[in-house]
Amino acid sequence: MSLNAALKILLEEYPKERSHDFKGNALADFIRNEIPVQVAESMELEARYQVEGSPGKGNWAAVPWVAVLDKFITDTVQDGYYVVYLVKEDFSGLYLSLNQGVTTVKKQYGSAAKDALEIRAKDFLARLGDVQGNYRKGRIDLACSQTSQLAKLYEFGSIVSLYYDAKSLPDDRQLKNDLVGMLHLYFSLFFKESSLFNEAEREDDEADLEFENLQKIRIHKRIERNKKLSGKVKKLKGYTCEACGFNFEKCYGDIGKGFIEAHHLTPLSSLKGERVALDPVNDFAVLCSNCHKMIHRSEFVSEIQEFRANYVVQKS
Repeated sequence: MSLNAALKILLEEYPKERSHDFKGNALADFIRNEIPVQVAESMELEARYQVEGSPGKGNWAAVPWVAVLDKFITDTVQDGYYVVYLVKEDFSGLYLSLNQGVTTVKKQYGSAAKDALEIRAKDFLARLGDVQGNYRKGRIDLACSQTSQLAKLYEFGSIVSLYYDAKSLPDDRQLKNDLVGMLHLYFSLFFKESSLFNEAEREDDEADLEFENLQKIRIHKRIERNKKLSGKVKKLKGYTCEACGFNFEKCYGDIGKGFIEAHHLTPLSSLKGERVALDPVNDFAVLCSNCHKMIHRSEFVSEIQEFRANYVVQKS
């Protein structure tokens, strides 16, 4: 099935199915499972991305969605920012939007959440700079009813978007090109994120780094601190430092059980594009805290054995 066909089914069948039971509904399962698969396959998405679709939780949502999340930014639609297809409540069309997670913002700002999201959207847009193309900037119109308060927040959370009328949905080629363009903006925003460059947040191993290298090492650390990915690495590679052989459990007993740090082996010089090697066995190592700090200060970020030979073995 093509992406065009999948989105047409969503737009045409959803209004009919909302009058039927939600539990066990075939269309609801189609939105959760089939559309995300179609999006991922049509784009040949890298491992760093996950695609989720939702017709609602426990009941039909007024505004169903399908989102593409960069796991280095967020692994939940409740927080961060991501690319998402948002269907208008009247099903006259849908948006492809670079948007924000609204749940966390609502909890933090309450009745002022709309203002906060709109201000943040303008800030994100300013970080992106001069956005080329036919993008709609800022607030969108999801034709939300008074009862759709959470969906209403997505109107204010939109950073840039493209609108598709249900009667003239683009073909697969255009849909793919648009999604490629939106994902490029998504990556660009991540790469320019201001929190990566805050002087006050510099860590000890970043003290002498130039701007560009600081930018890369912060991205490097984002990769390593992804909980799901680092958890897989540790489960597969164990809990003994591959550089010095230190094991926290052997030294500290129960409080050290299961403690180790995941280290990404991709050289910093290659962290310029969206493609990142993420195989938990081949692209990561496990290191103790000391070796992890020191390897980032060395010239052997991607070479465990060389780091060991030059800085560990000869010093022991």
